[in-house]
Amino acid sequence: MSLSSSFTDFSLAELFQLIDQGRKSGCLSVCTLPDLYAPGSKSHYYYIWFRQGRIIATANRLNGGGLASKIAQRKWINQSDLDQLYTVASTTPLGLNLKTQEVLSAEQLNLLFASQLQQVRELFEIQTGVFKLDSKATVPWKEMTGLSLRAIEVALMALRVLKNWGVMADALPDPDSGIQSIIQNKPNLRLDSFEWQVWEFANGSVCIRAIASQLHQPIVKVQQAAFRLMLAGLVEEVTPIMATPDLDDYPLDFSWLNSTKSSLLETPQVDSGFLQNLVGFLRSKN
Repeated sequence: MSLSSSFTDFSLAELFQLIDQGRKSGCLSVCTLPDLYAPGSKSHYYYIWFRQGRIIATANRLNGGGLASKIAQRKWINQSDLDQLYTVASTTPLGLNLKTQEVLSAEQLNLLFASQLQQVRELFEIQTGVFKLDSKATVPWKEMTGLSLRAIEVALMALRVLKNWGVMADALPDPDSGIQSIIQNKPNLRLDSFEWQVWEFANGSVCIRAIASQLHQPIVKVQQAAFRLMLAGLVEEVTPIMATPDLDDYPLDFSWLNSTKSSLLETPQVDSGFLQNLVGFLRSKN
């Protein structure tokens, strides 16, 4: 599979959704376009590798030296020692190889992988750029820590701190729409506290505008949370269906009937049998 497009037609969030749901493997190449109004602005290239819908590595180069550079910058291993430790053509992730040799710790691998994911988060702020998804790309063993994370989880983390939603403004659900759960049980993804609050309204009967009012939050914030739930495949946007109220929740007050019953019976136009039947009917519903 090979897919090429621009961020004006296909957002990075939607692309990650496609990769996650389709359990895609390969390399996503991203090229940012220079700012025509900024002197000296240049294009920048980024590469994200996936395996079965999970991010396994990222880099801003294709020479296989991105992860080694991060390790050297932290002065955990100097470059010459690193070259000696990883000279053979290995089919083991560089990070895992170094951990096996007790050169790096598990915590250091976590930090390295987090720094790779930080590059991905920054890409979500890009408004202009082009990308290409190549499913035939080779596995970048020298860029891999051995850790991985689902593409959709990375997308959710990036969207939670996204500052500029301009590129995805048209994808947000309408304020007068509701959200309906499309899964049987509770989500098994790691949601934040506000997403859980919005999720509680995923019954299709409350519009986003009303959810925002009940949660005392801006409408756009609820729209963004609902979009993330939609992106994760947990809910869908629907037209709110007004629930039929349960009469048990609204007890009737019969005091007015008791106080007026005698006067009504004295009125020739009123059928006393009808009135008694009406009172009996209402009492049976109470």
